[in-house]
Amino acid sequence: MTKIAVIGGGPAGLTAAIEGAKKGFEVDLFEQYKIGDHIRCAEGFFDTLNVLGEPKAGVRFKTEALDFKVKNTHSFATKNEVNLWMIDRKEWQIALGEEAKALGAVIHEESPVSRSKFQELTEQYDWIIDASGGPSVTSKALGWQSFYKETSGLTVQYTMLGDFSKYRGKIFAAILDGYPGYYWVFPKADNEANVGLIVFEETDVNLWHLLEDVIQIEQLDTGYERTRKLGGICPVVMPEQLVHGKSLLTGDAAGLVSALHGGGIDNACISARIAIDCIANGEVDQYDARVRETLGTKLEGEKQFADVAYTVNPTVLEAVFKVMTRSGKSIGDYGFLTGRAAKFLSMPVIRTVLHSLSKK
Repeated sequence: MTKIAVIGGGPAGLTAAIEGAKKGFEVDLFEQYKIGDHIRCAEGFFDTLNVLGEPKAGVRFKTEALDFKVKNTHSFATKNEVNLWMIDRKEWQIALGEEAKALGAVIHEESPVSRSKFQELTEQYDWIIDASGGPSVTSKALGWQSFYKETSGLTVQYTMLGDFSKYRGKIFAAILDGYPGYYWVFPKADNEANVGLIVFEETDVNLWHLLEDVIQIEQLDTGYERTRKLGGICPVVMPEQLVHGKSLLTGDAAGLVSALHGGGIDNACISARIAIDCIANGEVDQYDARVRETLGTKLEGEKQFADVAYTVNPTVLEAVFKVMTRSGKSIGDYGFLTGRAAKFLSMPVIRTVLHSLSKK
């Protein structure tokens, strides 16, 4: 029987455990904490390629609209065109863990994988699914962990209590003035929301101070309580290799976070499915190519759009969004939240606006 060691109990690791158990593999999953703990995520579940469907647990609502602010706020309907749910990720991951165990996978909680432990796993198991995030356990064991620091976005976030009823059924995001990134208010209920920001390059600016500025701008500084503080990196660049010996990098460990919106749950789950499928078919040598074929165009298109959105003059970006809202097209037609950001950039009207205004 094929023996699989999964490192990490997040979306990629739990998906790998479930899919591996379904294939009849002997699966051991090693999670540094407890399943569902230490989650660093705004908890928006994108299904941009429309292959995963609604999460089986933890759903708070399917988004009806996205409000995006440059100078002014532009609203886009999403309910029927964009597969985006707000979830309680802890609840969702606990449910995935229970599913994995019911299928026969063994989950070892509070079991971090050190460099020495990683070497033991390579000797004891046929394959390792590295879903440990960034820097990955594989990179630490092999000495290239600095790659993640050099290529990742940086994020900070509070979970806050207060009156968030005006955000009911939608999510809100806004360009960070002067920085390549954005901030967000993602409601989990009328009285709770995740409020945070992401910057897609290394900076000396204190991001917590910047987040406090955001909280004041959005008038969340009075009558609101901070209940949870978290931060971390978002790996947005794929390493040159996704297979290192017996180890297959998945999810954040594989740099599969969107450089546009910082989401990566869908990519993590998809990469885990591909990894297990490649192992089952004796095609691990094809894993790297299959991940890039499946997700590469989407991620590159999102990066191209991010390069425009986060570097162009805000006046230009404001004009682009005005064109979008006045065109009568749906957010699905534009495609920048449905895995087709490159299509958005190629639209003649968008190219014309960017070209003409970039000269001003």
